[in-house]
Amino acid sequence: MTSVIPTTEVRAGTEPGKEPTLAKDEVGLGGSTVFALAGAAPGQTVSIVLASLVATAAYGTILPLVITTLGLLCIAVAFQRLNMWRQNAGATYEWVCRAVSPYAGNLVGWLMLIAFGGFVLIDVITIGPSVLALLGFSPSNQWAGAVAIVVIGSLLIATAVVGLRPSARLQITVALIEYSILMVFIVWAFIEVYLVHKTGTVRPTTKWLSFKGTGAGVFSASMVIAVASVAGWDAGIYVNEETSRPERNPGLGAVVAVAILGVIFVLMFATFQGIAPLSALNAHSANAAAFVGHRLGGTAGDRVISLAVVLSVLATTQVAIIGTARLMYSMSRDRVLPGPFGSVSERFRTPAFSTIALGGLMIVLGIVDIFVTSVGNALNDLISVSGFLYSLFYAITGLAAAWFYRRFLRVSVKDALVLGVMPLAGAGLLLWVAYKGLIGLTTPEKLILAGIAVLGVVMLFVAVKIYQAPIFKIKMEAATTTDATVNVGVD
Repeated sequence: MTSVIPTTEVRAGTEPGKEPTLAKDEVGLGGSTVFALAGAAPGQTVSIVLASLVATAAYGTILPLVITTLGLLCIAVAFQRLNMWRQNAGATYEWVCRAVSPYAGNLVGWLMLIAFGGFVLIDVITIGPSVLALLGFSPSNQWAGAVAIVVIGSLLIATAVVGLRPSARLQITVALIEYSILMVFIVWAFIEVYLVHKTGTVRPTTKWLSFKGTGAGVFSASMVIAVASVAGWDAGIYVNEETSRPERNPGLGAVVAVAILGVIFVLMFATFQGIAPLSALNAHSANAAAFVGHRLGGTAGDRVISLAVVLSVLATTQVAIIGTARLMYSMSRDRVLPGPFGSVSERFRTPAFSTIALGGLMIVLGIVDIFVTSVGNALNDLISVSGFLYSLFYAITGLAAAWFYRRFLRVSVKDALVLGVMPLAGAGLLLWVAYKGLIGLTTPEKLILAGIAVLGVVMLFVAVKIYQAPIFKIKMEAATTTDATVNVGVD
């Protein structure tokens, strides 16, 4: 039987029916799950972080990834429960605004924009080298890399503008190819490393299952890398207003995706890390997946796994642009960002302006990163900060879920576990990871973080005093039922 707590609280919000609306029923559970899988980009991630995680963990990568998966599953449940309450493209931004405080929510929204923007930038910067490597050109060719970013980035933006349905079809096709390739190489690497013990591979030991690995592995630093590696699975949540059964599918898709990603990441690192000595992995750290492919299958293996990496890069770039554009749309609809970001294309019923503006800016920054070293270094610092911000906003989501459902924590053991213990446990883990990530930042990165905080306060002041956004006048809400309710967009 569903638990219900009566309330007489009346919510004050913006007038219904005045805001532009996105297209409905564009994707289902499958689409939500695929968007979530694409957001974490296993092919791209293992290529970038395999060497660094193996070095940091001293081959003890398995425990950090398993614990990260369990923590993120708890946070995925928090996303699921909050999405059952309110389906809004702003997700955590909207939930914190209405459950905790619109002032806190707006600061969280700013945090999310910077974190998402950093990850979009990572994706765009990776397009050039990954495509060039696949085609057999030098990844350091600046002009060819710039052309690749412009052409491919523009195509991804155009597809995102046209609508979620063609984007979902593209994502499903890409996912089938990428995951099939990765699973073949995982099985291949398992045979070579664990069964055959091929010459040149690293023989697995029980120390791979320890917190310090085979030597002086640093567990806390490994956790920071592991969380940053699996981040992005929330991508399917931000299209909840355009999903069929919006109160169910986006949240369930996130939970399913985190479970799948956890298995994939553990298997990838547990097998790929043994394919060659650490010194060889470090020597190929810029494109570790291609090195693994070459070790297993020569030039053909290199090309095939590089295809999976490129597909992963393209998929995650598109979903990152889609999700960030919808966050901007939601915040603009609440009048805390400039009005044009809240506009919807009459033809495609997508936030076309936000999508084009964001994608265009990231293409420009990606090209700048190629040609201007000093600016490129600053952008790399910003990217490092975005990993810390991701951990922080995931933790905030867990805390918000426990707070919103606080009235039910004593109703039953199940409610206490699902609505309290799991979100708080996940939040506690991620706050610890965020703290470890913060103290590990360099001075330039800490200065960037301080600048982000100052700009967030300035943006909040503008929203309150200049835009006079109505969201600052709403009454706070607390759960009165554990049932899923259809509550799409704004009210």
